[in-house]
This record gives sequence, structure tokens and C-alpha cells, in this order.
Amino acid sequence: MCSSSTASRGTVTAGIGTAREECRGIMTLFGVLDRVLTRRLPLEPPDDPHAAILPTPIDNDAFFLTPPGIEDLAPGAVIRQRTTRGLVPRPRTAMRQFMVRSTDARGLPAGVTASLLIPRRPWTGRGPRPVVAHNVAIDSLGAKSTPSYRLVHGVGADLPPVMPLWLARGYAVLVADHQGPRMSYSEGTMAGHAVLDSLRGMTVVAPELADSPVVAYGYSGGAIATTWTAQLHPRYAPDVRLAGAVAGGTPTDFSMLLDTMNGTVSAGLLGAASMGLAREHPEMVELFGPKALLLASWVKDMSVLPLALGGLVRMRIEDLASEPDPFDSDIARRVIAANRPGADAPSVPVAFFHGSASKWIGDRFIPEAGVTALIEQWRSKGANVHYEPVAGDHFIGAMTGLPFVLRWTAGQFAANGSG
Repeated sequence: MCSSSTASRGTVTAGIGTAREECRGIMTLFGVLDRVLTRRLPLEPPDDPHAAILPTPIDNDAFFLTPPGIEDLAPGAVIRQRTTRGLVPRPRTAMRQFMVRSTDARGLPAGVTASLLIPRRPWTGRGPRPVVAHNVAIDSLGAKSTPSYRLVHGVGADLPPVMPLWLARGYAVLVADHQGPRMSYSEGTMAGHAVLDSLRGMTVVAPELADSPVVAYGYSGGAIATTWTAQLHPRYAPDVRLAGAVAGGTPTDFSMLLDTMNGTVSAGLLGAASMGLAREHPEMVELFGPKALLLASWVKDMSVLPLALGGLVRMRIEDLASEPDPFDSDIARRVIAANRPGADAPSVPVAFFHGSASKWIGDRFIPEAGVTALIEQWRSKGANVHYEPVAGDHFIGAMTGLPFVLRWTAGQFAANGSG
């Protein structure tokens, strides 16, 4: 089987490495994709390459479209709200959806939607009803894959399925559409802002939760949002009553993922994450070769499943880039550094759990070393951070970590007067 190497990336023609050019005669999945892209390549590049990779706006529910004039609103201000039931009946749960004014990674106003699910039975525990900011692993590029849209128009994708466990305990659950209006998968600042501003809006939509302690939870892509929620909280939204954050399978350093996911069966999601970063950082589009732009225009509205299946092609991102080693460019280094948490420490307790080889198997795709490095960095700044290694790989670890997540979250609520 043909393969590309770092050395072979030195000469690139139309964004395709020499090693891949030599492999075109072999019927690999990448060879098939490359031939299709070659035949469909337009004569001229798009007038606005960045616009060409953005998601198609939702066309059947105007609730999700950001109105003009939100720049005059404060972060967290509620733009609109509604009470809805959704396609799947939830007779024991009331659901409200709302849009808030948030802030994107460049400091510009952005409209972010969120869903609040509250058990209909009264809270009989001590103190106010607790709230879990449940950050779904969206890991998608299409606007119709955002959680609030799927809760109303389809079936919510929640892996592992933790939301029913929160509701069964009587907790209210806030689901922020943390990838933002551009579906900027893997962009940390946008995600953290989206969650924090949704929590601000929640107290307007549901005043009875204004004094409720909040624990943020997320796994994998949702862990990115949870980690950045904890880090940005002290400076961006100190008014939010965050009591803690627990994250699992956490990607903390994009550069590490290049070693574990690029050219593997996980390459589809790595490519989608790169595209998500470029949506929030338009300068990254300069690194897209012509075929990368064409491919991006084809996948821009896909959900996590077809994107994950795209990993079967085992594509290396540099094979479609405009330069031999795009992630060594000044642009990529700046964006990766901006999305590497650790610069500021959380002011609330934080817990991480991760599939560890010290227990069994270990997470082969999301390196444990990235999590432990972040933990040490935050601890050195005075943060209260707990680490719980669990058995399993990235998928099994999501389930084996759940008992710890439930215990730790209940403990944080109890420490803050609820439970």
C-alpha cells in the first residue's frame, strides 16, 4: 500500500503530495476520492472561499436565524424564546428554547441557541433545583445537527446518553448549541462563550433557576466546550453561578491529534475539526488547496456519522493543503495555540476522566498526555483539579467514567447547598 511521509510532502502539485500522485494507479479509497475531486475541480476558485465552507442556514425554522442588530445587546441577553415539545414526546419534561447574544472567537456578536429541559415534578431536595450544563458532543458541520434543532425536528444525539440520568435525578438540563452559528466544531473560545451566555440567558427564561448551582459536563467534543467554559468563566462571565465542571475524553491540544488521528480511521473527524477552526478563523482558509475547498463544500452540512465514516478514506490533511506542512505554518500555529487551554486557571473545581492505559487499553485517539499536562498547568496556577483515569478506549471510557461523573456532580451540588 502506498503512503505519504513527511519527506514526501516537500513537493506538492495542486495540493496533492508526490507520494499520493504515485499511488493514483492503485485502487485505494483516497485514490478514488482524489480522482473524483480532480474531475469536479472548477476552473476558477470561489469568489469567497471562507463563505464556501460555511454551513447552509436552516431553512425550515426561523427561530435559529440570528436577527440583525444584536451588537447593541449585552452578552447573555435573550433575543427570543419559545416553549416547545419536540418530535419525541417528553411528557415528564418541560422544554424551553431561547437565543442569546454571545461573542465569537474574534470578539464579534453571535446569536447562540440553547434548550432548557426541566422535570415537571417539583424539586424536593435541599436548596434550589441544580442545573447541569450538558455539552453534547456535536462533532458535526451542518446547522441542522445542532442539538436544539434536533430536539425539535429529529432525535437528539447524546453519546453517551447521560441526559436521561440528569433528568431522573430531578436536575434541570441546559443544552447550549456551543458550536455557535457557524458550527465551528472544535473551536474552544466560541464554545465557552456560548455555554456561559446560555447560562446567563437561562436565568431570564427560568427565573426560578437564578440561584441554582451549575455543573458543566461534556465528553469528547462536548469536553472542549466544558473545558473552555471553566477556563473562561472567571474573566468572561464571573456572574454565572458555576459550581464545577467535569469533562471526559478531552482533546486539549490539536497538534497531538495530528499524530493519533491524521491518516487513520479518525481522519474524517480530524478534517471536520480543522474545518470548524477555519470557520471561526478565516485566515486558515489560505491553507486549503483547491481540492480541499471543493471537498469542504461537499461536506459542509454533514452530521457526525458520515463525517466519521469519511475516516475510512484514511486521508492525511496535508494531501489536500496548499502547502507541504500546513500545521507548521504561522497561521496554523497561532490558531492551535489559541485553542490550547491552560493560559488561565478556573476558579471552580474541575474534574477530568479519561481512558487510561494504566487501567485498561487507554484512549488511542485522544492522548491522555494532553489532559494530564493541562491538569498540571492549571494546578500550578492554583486550580482545584481532580483526575480520574478510567478503563477503556475513547468509546468504552465514556461509559466506564459515568459512575464517577454522577458521584462527582452530586458532590459539587451538595457542596453548594443543593442535593
